[in-house]
This record gives sequence, C-alpha cells and structure tokens, in this order.
Amino acid sequence: MAPGFSELDETADAEHREWAWRLYLDRERAAGSPVLRDLMDAGVTPPDLDGAFRTVCTYAEVEFPPGEGMAPDPAPAWHALDRFWTALNGCLLRPIDPATTCPIQKKMRGFAGSLRVADRSRPRVLADLLAEWEGGLKATQKWWHPSPKEKKAAAEKVEALVARFQDETVTPYLAAWRQHVYRLAMTLLCGGRDFAAKARAHAVALNYGDLLERAARLLREKSAVRTALQLKYRWLFVDEFQDTDPIQAEVIFLLAAAGATERDWTRVSLRPGALFIVGDPKQSIYRFRRADIDTYTRVRQVIETTGGQVVELTTSFRAVPALCEWANGVFPHFFPEAATPQQPAYSGLDPDPNREKGDPGATGLRILDIPETGLRADVVAAEAEAIARFIHQAMIGGAGRWGDFLILTRKKKQLPVYARALEALQIPMEMSGGAAFAESDGVRVLASLLRALSDPGDTTALVGVLRGPLFGLSDEALFRHREAGFRFLLTSPLPDEASGPVVEALRALQVMFRWTRTLPAPAATERVLEETGLLAMAATATLGGGEAGNLLHAVDRVRQITEAGGSLADAAAALEEDIESTEIDAVPLEPGRRDVVRIMNLHKAKGLEASVVFLADHLGGVKARADIRILRDGTRAVGYLPITRPFGEWGRHLLAEPAGWADHEAAELAYVTAEEHRLLYVAATRARELLVISRCGATGGRATRPWEPLTPYLKDAPILTVRSPVAVPALELGDLGAEARMAAQAARDEKRTQAAAASWRVESVTGTAHRGGRPDERPEPERSREPDTGMAWGHLIHALLEHASRAPHADRPHLERLARWFTMEQPELRAVIPDALEVIGRVMASDLWQRAMAAEERLVEVPFAVKVPGNGGPATILHGIIDLAFRTADGWELVDYKTDQQVDVESLVGLYGDQVRQYAKHWAALTGAPVKYAGLYSVREGQVTRNLMEE
Repeated sequence: MAPGFSELDETADAEHREWAWRLYLDRERAAGSPVLRDLMDAGVTPPDLDGAFRTVCTYAEVEFPPGEGMAPDPAPAWHALDRFWTALNGCLLRPIDPATTCPIQKKMRGFAGSLRVADRSRPRVLADLLAEWEGGLKATQKWWHPSPKEKKAAAEKVEALVARFQDETVTPYLAAWRQHVYRLAMTLLCGGRDFAAKARAHAVALNYGDLLERAARLLREKSAVRTALQLKYRWLFVDEFQDTDPIQAEVIFLLAAAGATERDWTRVSLRPGALFIVGDPKQSIYRFRRADIDTYTRVRQVIETTGGQVVELTTSFRAVPALCEWANGVFPHFFPEAATPQQPAYSGLDPDPNREKGDPGATGLRILDIPETGLRADVVAAEAEAIARFIHQAMIGGAGRWGDFLILTRKKKQLPVYARALEALQIPMEMSGGAAFAESDGVRVLASLLRALSDPGDTTALVGVLRGPLFGLSDEALFRHREAGFRFLLTSPLPDEASGPVVEALRALQVMFRWTRTLPAPAATERVLEETGLLAMAATATLGGGEAGNLLHAVDRVRQITEAGGSLADAAAALEEDIESTEIDAVPLEPGRRDVVRIMNLHKAKGLEASVVFLADHLGGVKARADIRILRDGTRAVGYLPITRPFGEWGRHLLAEPAGWADHEAAELAYVTAEEHRLLYVAATRARELLVISRCGATGGRATRPWEPLTPYLKDAPILTVRSPVAVPALELGDLGAEARMAAQAARDEKRTQAAAASWRVESVTGTAHRGGRPDERPEPERSREPDTGMAWGHLIHALLEHASRAPHADRPHLERLARWFTMEQPELRAVIPDALEVIGRVMASDLWQRAMAAEERLVEVPFAVKVPGNGGPATILHGIIDLAFRTADGWELVDYKTDQQVDVESLVGLYGDQVRQYAKHWAALTGAPVKYAGLYSVREGQVTRNLMEE
C-alpha cells in the first residue's frame, strides 16, 4: 500500500464505485463479452444491476458463488403453456365480463394479447410469460358458472388447473432460468468488483472497507506484525460491541490473542485481561451495515470458552421506574427465555434504586391519538402539528429545555414534515437522518443557477433562472426583452442605455459569470450565495437553520467535485443528482447544538436519550424483506442475494436468484424479524421520563405500522393531552434596505478593527540569543561551523542531558542508541555522536550533576510562561525553558546549559546572564520558594559560572 494513499469518504467512494462500474461495463461491451451479451439477451440491462453491484462491493470480503445454472430448454415449457392456455380457456362458458373481479380472469384478459404477439425464439419472453402465473391465484366462483350448484366445482377445477401448471412448469422453469441469469449476473458483478478495487489501487485511494480488510489481513498473515502490535496494544476496551462487524471483530481478537500463529480469529485463545467489551445484543440493529447478531454471539462464545467472564448489567440509570416496569411487561413477549441464533434472551431493566419515581402526571407512558383521515399525508401532518403544539405548550409552562424532547420515526422520509411543524411554531430543532436535502428549495435554485453559469450558451437554463425565485421575472417581461432585440446570453454585451428588470438581472448574472471564470468554483459559489442573499435568507427564515445548512453542504459538494478535477458543470450535475437522491442527509447550520428539539429516524437515535420521546409516524413502517444472506465459517464468508428490478412505486420484479434461495430467504427473514423486535426495544427505551407512542385509526392503505406490535400493551396508557393551537407571531425579518446594510457593514468594520488590535504579545526570555549563537553571526577567528556547532548540536546535547536526568542509570550504549534516534533526520550529526557522548560523560561526572541527582526534587527542561503587565500597552506573555532545576534544603538551584564553542565563562555571563536572572525571578514567583543559586554551565568547558543571583 503506497504511503501517500488517500482515504475515500462515503460520497467519494460511491462516485468512484459508480465510475468504475460504468468503465468496466464499457470495456466488457467493447471486448464483446459473452456474459454481458447473454445477460442482455435475458432481458437484464446494466442499470438493473446497479443495486446488486453496491451490495457486493459493500461486502468486499464475501465470496458470491455464481452457481452453475444453465438456460433450461424452452420447448417443453412452450408446449405446456399452450396446453394450459387451451385448457383454461375451455373452462370459460362465456366471454370474460369486463366487470369481473376474479383474479384469474383478470390475468387471462391481459395475458391473451401477450401470448398472441410473443416472440417464441427468445427464451426470456417465455420466462416473462410464465412469471405472470406465479403466486397464489384464486378463482371467484360466480364468474365461472351461472349455476349456484355448479360454480363451486367450476372454480375448484380452474384453481387445480392453475396450481398443477405452476407446480409442473412455472416453478421449475423459472427456478432454472433465474439461476442461469444469476450465474451470468454474478460473474459480471464480481468481475466489476475486482475491477473497482484495482481502480482504487491504481488511483492510490482506499475506502474504509479496504483499510479494515488490509488491517485484518496484515494481522492474520504477518505474525511478526501481530506480535509487535500486541505488545503495543496490550489492553483493549470496546464499547457498543453489538455494532461491531465481523472484520472489526477479527482485528480486535487478533490483537488480544495469546500468540501470533492462529489465523482463524474464532479459534484464538485470548490473553487474560487483554479484552474488555461492553455491548447489549438487544440493541443490535445494524445488520444492514454488516453488524449482525451472529458476530456478537460468536464473540461471546469465544470469550466464554477461553475463560472469560460474562456479567449481566441490568440497572437502568436512564428511565423512571414506571417505564422500566412497562418495558419488563412488554418485551418478554418479543424476546425468548433462552437465547437463539437470531435473538438474545431478555434481561429485565432494574430501576435505579436511588431514582425518584417522578410525578405520575408527567412521567410514564402516553398515547397520542391521531384523528382518522383518508390520506396518509394528512395523518402525518396532523400528528406533526400535535407534537409541535405539545412541545410549545410544555415550554410555555416552564417544562425544562428544548433539548429535553426527541422525535423518532422508523423511516426518514417524513422527517421534514415534523421539522416544518416545529418551525411553524418557532421551535428550534435539529434534524438528522432525514432526506430534506432532496426537498431543499434553496439547493434547487443554486443548482439551476450554477447550471446556467457553467454553460453560457444554455438559454433554456438561463431563462429558467430568470423566471425562478431569484429574479421572479414574468413571461411578459421576458417577451418584451426579446422583442426589443436583446438575447438571453451571458456572453452577449448589453448596451449602456438598455434598462428594465430583465437587463438588470442579466447584468447581475454576467457579474456572477465572470466570478466563475476568475475564481475557484467554491469561492465563486460562496460569492454567488452572498450576492443573491440565498444563504442569508435561509439562515434567518427558520430557527432550525436546515435550509442554510443544506446550502453550505452544497458548497462543500462543489468543492469536493472540483478538487477531484471536475468542472463547475460537473458540480452542478452532481448537485442535481443529489437532489434526486433520498440518501443525502440534511445538514444543520450549527451541528451539535444541545438546546434544540431533535428529530431523527430510529437508527440514528441508538445511544441517545431524552426526557420526553415521541415514537411518531405510525404509518411509516418497513416491510420485512430478505435482501442478502451471508454465511460465515471462520475466516470464510459466502453470500447469496436475489437480483431485482424496481416495479411501480413499491414493487420489485425478480430477475435472478441463486439455487436454494427460498431456504436462504426463510433463514434470513427470521433474523430480519428478530431485528425489528430489537428496533422496538431501542425505540421504547430512549425516554428518561415520558414516552409518547402515536396511534392512528386510519387504514393508511398498504402502509406498515412500526409501533403496531406495542398496541396490546397500551390498553391502560392515558391519552396525551394536547391543547388547542396558539397563535404564534410571524417571524420578523430584519431591515435589508441599503441604509441598514451600510450601517451593519460599518458596525462589522468597527468590530473587526477592535478584534485586530493586539490584546497581548508573546516574548521569549532568551530574546534573539540562542544556543550556539545567532544564525546570522559570522564565526569568530578560530571558530567553525562544523556539525558539532549550531542549534542542531545544542538540541542533541540538551535532549541527551534531559534523558540522562530522567534516567540516572542510563549507560553509554543506551545513550548512544538514543543519540542515533535523535539524529535520524540530521545524518550529518552521526559522525559527532562520540563527541557528544564525551560531553555528556563530563557533565555527569561533575559536582553539579552529583548534587542535582541527590536533590530531593529535580526537574528538567521545564517550560514556563508568566503574564507581565505592559507599560501603557498590551500585556506580555513571557516564556522560556529552564534546563535544570533542583531543590535542596536551602532552596532552588537553577542551571542553564550552554553549548557555545570556544567561549569563556565570563563571556557567557555577558551573553546570557540577564536571561538566567529572569528565569530565577519568575521561578521564585511561580513556586513561592527562594532561589539559592542561578547560573550557567558551559558543557564544552565543564565550568559553572558564579551565582548570578548575587549580582
């Protein structure tokens, strides 16, 4: 690994991965790859594999076997389909009624046309037709026979016909076909993953997974390195261990292992006392980020089998007793009595015995009932408004701080709704984990503006900016401008006599255009934000500052793109892509503020707490789905996953799957379901005093309800009282007129002037003097500038004397090794190391040294700083370093070593006497003890000066 590598953050890594994937596909296409050709023939396009490619790259250490699936023979299946279709149509006694509600008849009505135009030479067409008949299909009796006596038998006959066709043809053919496609797709995906890894290596760049995997491999394969690091890191403390992924666990265990020969981390023996971990398996909720419960269980087993101790911590120092009692009554229904591979056993919460129970009227559990409405959006809006009103009313009543409230949702999609409800009541808030960046009007405006500025010939983009929020010009004004003979071009000069709103807007845009051509793109973007007032408006319009934070994040995005070699057009395109993504989190203007209402999705909240917690968005749940199955055995990991294509708003169309995926899916779903129960536990244990769970009677369509499993345990919970809305005065914007701006600028200039005036200055006691003479001083006659002169020599002598003072028993070989280390970056000093050791030896043999070593207290190389009042000016911070200070029965003795060459002792006093007297003066003031002696020691001459305190 090259020492100068760069580490890719998540955004940069995603961009590099996508670039490498596209480049790999282009090269495969140009090379006539048979795998890519066969995939295209199977109806799978490269964009269909984008999601799967992200997955296999996320699990870079996992082997994904492609299997041996070959394309099945389509001829028997075509014959079976024709027979089935003929038989099914024979069951119809009359044409299909347009009003039919029978699922089979509705499918037949659409299937007839597809079968009639099907290209029977293409196997994928057969697969698509057979896929129409997958799943449970029931016949509605009344549409199959007019006679009440015969309709049941007719419907049963149709259902049996469909079921037999599914069992004999549909299921086996599609299984073979999808395994065939899986082999092709996984071959291409793994090739692309290898290509992306090589591309990162070629770019001397590593992502976090690369760093982790290389560290683990280094410890696994290089016993000498592992031994050295085990000696360096003798004890390891790991918190939140349930969030540890397998490679992180491997690194930890190899460092804590006894010995360096075993390569399988699950089989190592741990050094006694080397590892201390803290973790709660009931809070293991990051399986999608590789931190699965199996890793925690495996680690616990290794610790127990190697003699380690497991201690259960059950006392809750967070929640009031009422919430602990409620949790202990609920979660034994979600956790088993004995641990399973998917789920740990439940261990109850013991309330802190020293904690008061709290006011029953203000603590415990509450239900927030949301009126039943027809639209899900109305439900979320009503709930957000109710929560905001409750918080507002609580604060008016003097209930604590804004930071006492936390709003949690299962998903992040609706977080902006709650943020807007809080801002409407002027409640300071901070949202994290939300996709508000994609909904940012300010970022959309900025992206459109940068697009127009990056391409001055794009008149469509320019007109869009003119019509947009920045200028708000009407179509009529734009038409009159064009009719006057003017063009919509930033590079087209405007006559001086031209006027009107469009002309003024174009002149302003032309100034911005020149900035983009004369300044770095990030600087130009910042100036554009300042000139347009976008950032100022965003910062003052909302208390949360979310919009302003998004704009600053956009500037960072521009900087990131351009630093990687992209243009302003590339940055504008990247912003437009980010706006379309729901994966870009909102960024607050002032991250880390404490006294704000926090809004976040549940995965962001683990480890956090608040006095009052709302479990909100009752209709915003997640349907359990198995996206990948990883099987780990020691150091080997094997993965399996289905490959799907989005279908409609919520559906997924299955393209390929490995052999045996049904069993893998069932096993993985057990883990996913267990993790959903742990997410409920995490959500229900964030509150210190009051937990509020939303409940709504609305159906919500197909919405999954995340808090619904808790409903049976809310029967006795009181309803949260939320009073009627209160009128909140509109947020007043400051005066932005010309006079107000000039006054504000003058005030800023005055503050800047005051801030620029020095309030203190720093001065060294030594002044211009230094060890070995001034750098510009010419050597006197008979003096030289050899390696054993100057500041480097002085630093070496002082470093050796400091070490010898701290380690009195250090011998000459030890000091020699130390001197070689000190001179690693000054190889010219290596030749004079023997001379330096001779000097050190003479100093250590002196009476002064013996007296210092026998002192009751001894200090070396002591830095100090004192504040000296100024004479009508700023105070002075006087600083220096005292080489040697030791205390005897009579007081302190201070010595300053001097390495000057060929200078008699009296000359040293003339040069440095005042410096040492200053040392003594301030030492006595700082320690409150007298200084008996202060002087200089010439290490070359081996002489000590007289006591300079007596002068």
